[in-house]
Order: sequence, then C-alpha cells, then structure tokens
Amino acid sequence: MADIDITRSHSLGLDDGRAAVGRVADKLETELGVDAEWTGDTLEFSGQGADGHIEVEADAVHVAINLSAFLQPMRSRVQAEAEDYLDQSLQSQS
Repeated sequence: MADIDITRSHSLGLDDGRAAVGRVADKLETELGVDAEWTGDTLEFSGQGADGHIEVEADAVHVAINLSAFLQPMRSRVQAEAEDYLDQSLQSQS
C-alpha cells in the first residue's frame, strides 16, 4: 500500500488528463530530478526519496506515492504539496 494515496476527479477527458499529468512529470523531472516514464495511461516515477505512479482515466487521476524512511516524517507536507499541485494542474486546463 502506498504511503500517499490521492484521487481527483476531473472533466478533462483522457487526452487532456494525460497532458496535465505530463506537465506534472516535466516539473518533477526538472525541479526534483525524478525519472518518469509512461506505461499505457500510467506514469511511473522514481527519484531520490520517493517513487510511485499516476494513473490517468477519462474522469479521474489516481496518485500513489511510496516514501523513503527519510521522507516519512514529512509525509503530511509531501501529501499536501502533491494535492495542491495536482489540483492546480487539473484546474488550469478546465
């Protein structure tokens, strides 16, 4: 089970939902050095301290993040930031 589990509904459809998640991945890669790769409609990511996936559906996005022991004490902060950024990314396209 993931340390952080987030689901958000959206009205973007599959293609625009994937595009929004792609922008999230670009930011993670640029700012945090996270590696990300698409497998179907799921973006798998890994980086220093965390890994997981973002599954895109036509009407929802599901995020699962596993944290290293180092990041466990900051779990609530990491989750809040992930939720905020995901919400902003999905809204900016609606």
